[in-house]
Amino acid sequence: MNNEFNEYATLVADRTFRHTAERLVMLCGIRADLKGFDCLIDAVILYGVGNCNGFCEIYRVIGELKKLKPKSVMREISYAIDQSYDIHEKLSAFIGIKIKKTDIHNGFVIAYLGKIFRNPDLSLYA
Repeated sequence: MNNEFNEYATLVADRTFRHTAERLVMLCGIRADLKGFDCLIDAVILYGVGNCNGFCEIYRVIGELKKLKPKSVMREISYAIDQSYDIHEKLSAFIGIKIKKTDIHNGFVIAYLGKIFRNPDLSLYA
């Protein structure tokens, strides 16, 4: 891993960041045993701290850190989200806005959880 990714590796390894992101993801009903769980945690952290400019960059950075292709990162996150059959209900309750199941996708989940990661007061659970 080159120096470009050292800052990102430090961010996703931070215990406080990781604990907060894991809590947010698990509150949405995404199980920790799913393949894309760790990638989703990393994505929430990177989006939340604002170090990446867009989802493609987030996938690229996570891919570099985990030795995966960006497309594989995207697929793993999609898998974890898809396995949570009631994520739309839990995320709706979490943020206070009714969300349809058809609106749920990687970017949507990462963006909302990243915003709450950055500013916990946005959560109804705060």
